[in-house]
Amino acid sequence: MTQRRIYQDEYPYFVTFRAKDGYAFFNDSKHTRLLGRIIFKTCEIKCYEVLSYQMMPDHVHLLVNRHPQAQPAVVARQSRKANAGTAASVRSRGKETGDFNITELLHGIKSYYINELRKKHNIPYSIWQKRFYTCIVDSERYLENVIYYIKKNPIKAELPRKYHEMPYQYFNWDKIKELF
Repeated sequence: MTQRRIYQDEYPYFVTFRAKDGYAFFNDSKHTRLLGRIIFKTCEIKCYEVLSYQMMPDHVHLLVNRHPQAQPAVVARQSRKANAGTAASVRSRGKETGDFNITELLHGIKSYYINELRKKHNIPYSIWQKRFYTCIVDSERYLENVIYYIKKNPIKAELPRKYHEMPYQYFNWDKIKELF
C-alpha cells in the first residue's frame, strides 16, 4: 500500500517524474520544447510558478511554488481562454476553484503532454511512469541543495552542452531569491 501524499502549499515542491522503462525520450529537442511549453501553461492554469526545471534524457526535475495570488476568478478566466483541448486535459474534473494540489498539477502536465504527442507526432502510447517523487522544500538550505542538484545533474551525467540551456534547463532566479 502506498503512503498518502502530504500537501503543504506554503512551501515549494521539488518533483521528479520519469519516462517508462528509462527510455531516453528527451534526447529529441522537439519533445523537450513541447514539454517546456506545457509545463509553463499547466502551471499558469493551475496557479503554480515554475521556479526551475531540468529535463534529462529519461526524467524531469521540476521545482514549483504555489502562486501567492492564486484566486478562483483568475483560474476560471485562464481556463476559458485556453482552447478546448487544453482546458479539458489541464483542468482537473472541472475544478475551477484555484485550489489544485501537486498531484493534480503533475496529472495535468503528463496528460496534456501525452495528448499533444498523440496529435502532433502520432505517438499512441503513454511515455510516463505512473508514479512520481515529490518533496517539500521547507528551508533555505534545502532549497540551495535542490538548486545545486538541478544545476549539476547534467554535468554529473556527462551530458552534452544542450542540457545546460533552454529548453532543457530553466531557472527563474528572481522568484527563487524571493523564497525564504
